[in-house]
Amino acid sequence: MRGVATGFLPHCGGDGRQARRGLFSFFLLFLALFAPLPAFAVNPDEVLSNPVLEQRARNLSAQLRCMVCQNQSIDDSNAELARDLRVLVRERLTNGDADDQVIDYVVSRYGEFVLLKPRFSAKTMILWATPVLLLLVGSIAILVFVRTRPSQRAVAALSAEEQARIEELLKR
Repeated sequence: MRGVATGFLPHCGGDGRQARRGLFSFFLLFLALFAPLPAFAVNPDEVLSNPVLEQRARNLSAQLRCMVCQNQSIDDSNAELARDLRVLVRERLTNGDADDQVIDYVVSRYGEFVLLKPRFSAKTMILWATPVLLLLVGSIAILVFVRTRPSQRAVAALSAEEQARIEELLKR
């Protein structure tokens, strides 16, 4: 009867905590083995033989946006355009370009949108400052509206003629 009390867990002595710990460990191992792992899209034919250049290419590819997927770097994307950009980056590096030159070349062809982290410029400063400025202007407008609004309107007393008219209407 002791084995029935713990349900489907085998009797391990005690109250079954050891068996639950074992099942929990098995569950964690199962998750670790079958959890989705990041799949890098760099094909073996794209990898450079020079490990230093390959690392530079990977660093640059991680900074460039896939124009098809838009929220992935070209290093993570399987799109044809991303593959072309990865090959382009590697060609530029093997030709002796510096990292900044490669980034500038890709930006000149595809625009600032190709950068996952846009450069700080007047455009980006305006983009980030506009909500703050709008919030400030709105707060000032509300403050001015509240301060200039009359708090209570003075009610003028009725004249004798108006009072008589009201009494006459009420008597009907």
